[in-house]
Amino acid sequence: MSKEQAMLAASMESCRQRIQKLLYSMQKNAELFPLSAAALAALDDAQEESIDALILRYSQCVSMMQEQLFRGIAYLEQEDISDKSNRDKTLLMEKLGAIKSAEDFGTAAMLRNKFSHHYPEETTDRMERLNLVMQEAEFVVTCFGEISSYLAHKRLMG
Repeated sequence: MSKEQAMLAASMESCRQRIQKLLYSMQKNAELFPLSAAALAALDDAQEESIDALILRYSQCVSMMQEQLFRGIAYLEQEDISDKSNRDKTLLMEKLGAIKSAEDFGTAAMLRNKFSHHYPEETTDRMERLNLVMQEAEFVVTCFGEISSYLAHKRLMG
């Protein structure tokens, strides 16, 4: 196994562990969703903290895929991405077959970005964003499975 393959394997393992934590958070919070304005206003501190963990884990998974897995795949596929935007990297992953939809991954990344820029927001905006995170988290889990299948099929990790 080359150094690059080993690095990608380590990144896959780290991401798999994050995915497991994300799945736990999704299960733990499932009963709260979909949130209504009244339910959002009534969340207690423990529920808020649990939702914050869900958001963090979701964001970490999207970032790890984009920054580590996509980069490792591109390197092993001998694709130069040094001057490419995240959108271009995502389009390349779709073209290579590592993910099914660059557009859907772009939506997941956009939601991640909205969570990472905490602005004071209207309750309606926050509620809509939180309701989206559960559905987007399911997509991210599926996407990780697609990447895993791609790597196994292409035998890129040795």
